[in-house]
Amino acid sequence: MTVERADAVVVGGGILGCAAAYYLSALLPGKVILAERGEIASGNSCRAAGLVTAVRPVETLVPLVRETLRVVGELEGVLDESLGVRKVGHLHVATGTKGEKELADLMESVRNRGDRASLLPPGDARALVPWLRIGDDAFAALFPDEAVADGAVLVGAFARAARLHGAAIRPRTAVRAILRHGDRVVGIDTADGRISSPVVIDAAGAWAPLLAREAGVPIPAAPVRSSYWITARHDRIRRTQPAVILPEARGYARPESGALLFGVREEVSRVADPRLLPDALDRWSMTTEEESWDLLAAAAPRLSRYLPLLEETGIAHFVEGLSTYTPDGMLVLGETAGLRGLFALTGCSGAGISVAGGAGRLVAELASGRAPFTDPAPHRPDRFGAAGAPFDESFRRRCGEARSRKTSG
Repeated sequence: MTVERADAVVVGGGILGCAAAYYLSALLPGKVILAERGEIASGNSCRAAGLVTAVRPVETLVPLVRETLRVVGELEGVLDESLGVRKVGHLHVATGTKGEKELADLMESVRNRGDRASLLPPGDARALVPWLRIGDDAFAALFPDEAVADGAVLVGAFARAARLHGAAIRPRTAVRAILRHGDRVVGIDTADGRISSPVVIDAAGAWAPLLAREAGVPIPAAPVRSSYWITARHDRIRRTQPAVILPEARGYARPESGALLFGVREEVSRVADPRLLPDALDRWSMTTEEESWDLLAAAAPRLSRYLPLLEETGIAHFVEGLSTYTPDGMLVLGETAGLRGLFALTGCSGAGISVAGGAGRLVAELASGRAPFTDPAPHRPDRFGAAGAPFDESFRRRCGEARSRKTSG
């Protein structure tokens, strides 16, 4: 049997995997291979809502998002084209004493790290976003450096830039197993043959725990349904308008091609057992058409309070994906316990587009022996101990609860 050799292999052609391949191709002098069983960007990355959110109550994720925003400019230089990332800002809305306090605390933390934030009078907020309904007793804060992006475009950019740096990007290459010898990873087995490598990065998204499990390694992240709707086009919606974050409704909305993209976090999130997943999302759904309307009916009372346009226009699309969540909302990123050379890169907890640049850089630095640009400890794959596996129902429930608790973008 002919065995191909590489210095690092990335499994998964979503935004995290392609970002890792891009950074690895710049850091390693040898061969980098990315294997994706389907097409590049054919999974959850192309279904993401595309909010690029650095304004977060969890400071740990901020450096990762900042790196994403930085590397977009770098990629545009490498590819000599615009990637369409729009810094339109995010408008956070709150009501009541509790909401005002939380918004004030968020603004203070943002300003303390040197970013811009401004409190808008309700009338100014309504003028800025004419499809938003808030009363004069509401509080609105604009964070103008926040952005929106097209996940599929960014995935393609990372992949093409990695290829320009010498990486081999291989769609339609199914990885059958991660190979180990003793306590070291030694490569992967694909439908096209084996690839020998001292470094393997498991960035297979919702399927990452399955691959690692077969190699005897737990990855503590579970696939959780994420979904949103897109309305029909409306003349009050402009692409230059900011996205709106509605913590009290656990929802968000943003312009999308003259229409309104909006979503909410369910009170009880639906979680999948990774063992029951098909090979690809395009052949499977957690939600029937009837259930999608039921979801909308359940969300409508929370959202229509702020988005009266939903009562005026029709729904054109329902989009469903699978995000990988962890109980604490951190990623699963770093070398796995018990198998040297195998690095996990998953568990984005709904922030994959936002953190992709930073996560890709961080895992590439760890895998290549470089000093990490930010502390990787909060994302350690072994932080949940023996209980951290999505094949346990109670662990999956905790992952679903993490999505239900989420209030920011």
